Amino acid sequence: MNIQNPQKIKEALEHYKRADNVSDWIVLGYTSPTTVELVATGSGGAATLSKQLDDSKVLYILVKEEYDESDPGFKEGVIGNKANSKDIFIAWTGPKVGIIEKGKKKSHVGDAKACFQPFHAELTAVNSAHFNDRVIKDKANPLSGSHIID
Repeated sequence: MNIQNPQKIKEALEHYKRADNVSDWIVLGYTSPTTVELVATGSGGAATLSKQLDDSKVLYILVKEEYDESDPGFKEGVIGNKANSKDIFIAWTGPKVGIIEKGKKKSHVGDAKACFQPFHAELTAVNSAHFNDRVIKDKANPLSGSHIID
């Protein structure tokens, strides 16, 4: 996989990781069969991120989820609440992506993950109907069993 304009991705990641950051997601998408670039960044959690999901595209996403007392995985007694913020990598494959393209893009997931390292959890998403903050947090839990949003 080739990366178009890696400096732009690096700057987006630096902004994403800053303590005063308001952006909570980054999306990489394809400009050609083997080249990805920064598609979008934003805030508002899965509600706004889900608008980026296209049923005919493969995308790579890094999303920051903030955990509270009602979420599995919440850690009490953490100074500054830092352990209750998790970066989650999501490989999105829309339901209209052809089987041949799915196979070709599958080999690029490792390169996309390397762009976003480090992160706390890794998910696969194939259905935007179930793409929300609650499901992402649940599937990102190491004990959830399935790490697929379907």
